[in-house]
Amino acid sequence: MSKPTFCVVVPVYRSQATLDRCVQSILSQTVSGGVQCILVDDGGPDDSGALCDAWAARDARVRVIHQQGRGVSSARNAGMQAADSQFLVFLDSDDALRPGALQAALEVQQAYPEDFVLWHYTTRPEDSAPVTTAVESRPRNGLAKLWLDCLLAMPWNKLYRTDWAQQIKFNTQYTLGEDLQFVLDYLALLAVQTPGFCYRVLQSPLTFYDCSRTGTLSTKYHANYCEIWPEHFAKLNAACLTVQCPPADLRQLHRAELTVFAEGVADILRRDPAPLSGIRRDKATAALRSPWLRALLDQMRTERCYSAYYLPCRWRNTQLVYTLAEAKRTNSPLYGKLDWAGYYLLGGRLRRE
Repeated sequence: MSKPTFCVVVPVYRSQATLDRCVQSILSQTVSGGVQCILVDDGGPDDSGALCDAWAARDARVRVIHQQGRGVSSARNAGMQAADSQFLVFLDSDDALRPGALQAALEVQQAYPEDFVLWHYTTRPEDSAPVTTAVESRPRNGLAKLWLDCLLAMPWNKLYRTDWAQQIKFNTQYTLGEDLQFVLDYLALLAVQTPGFCYRVLQSPLTFYDCSRTGTLSTKYHANYCEIWPEHFAKLNAACLTVQCPPADLRQLHRAELTVFAEGVADILRRDPAPLSGIRRDKATAALRSPWLRALLDQMRTERCYSAYYLPCRWRNTQLVYTLAEAKRTNSPLYGKLDWAGYYLLGGRLRRE
């Protein structure tokens, strides 16, 4: 029996309410060569595991792997290693593939066999725009722009060659941002296999991303946030330098990285369980002493790249960082006032674009 064209790997944990929608979106894909679905049940407290088994019992294209509380990265690794297909796609159990998604991705990949195919996504469940194979070509040095356009960091909007993806793994030591590490590792492997590749971005959103849920990694507090993201950004920056991203893109990337880090510092003051008057404030101050942050600020000074967080972080002023982040989070006019005040304190010499 020939291997299917696609395998879709779905990590499953506390997904009772959305799993049927997810699996149905996979099995309803009409695609040349067929599709396999691997559900990796991570042993949640609800009936998700039983639902996985029920799908496998009624559709031979569904395979179930059960494991106990090992986390999403371990689940993806298990599903990826079990895949026996030409291409691999990841999907989260609360999301869904749009009708025609896999066939569109396949047609673009067949048209550009050496390139990396990825696509946009939609957060609107009512989105009924037809899926097309209209594609935008981006060069390899557009890596920073991919991250800035929110197309790089996630694993589920990309088409991987299964045998290549199986040579790498998601890092189970991370609980945040590990997806970016995996994508960068795959791109490094792709550069060896097809050195002249570029990015082919389908303009149609092929994945429905459900951002209505609560309790996700993006909404949880991570005590080591300001330790994890510098590691991810260091790897991203090295990759961007390797492919010689344009200076304008690098400035925007560095500004965005400073924002992510500074807002993580503010989150320590907002949500860390330690007492605010002592350990919590000390922890935020220690984050602002990070060697990675100092190097980033020095690079931004060399680039003449301005950010509202530049001076507060340079001054290691936790209260000012927090005030800025809160003003931005609540859409307060204070953010704009502080932003421009910092710009003029620096003599208006740095680039705001």
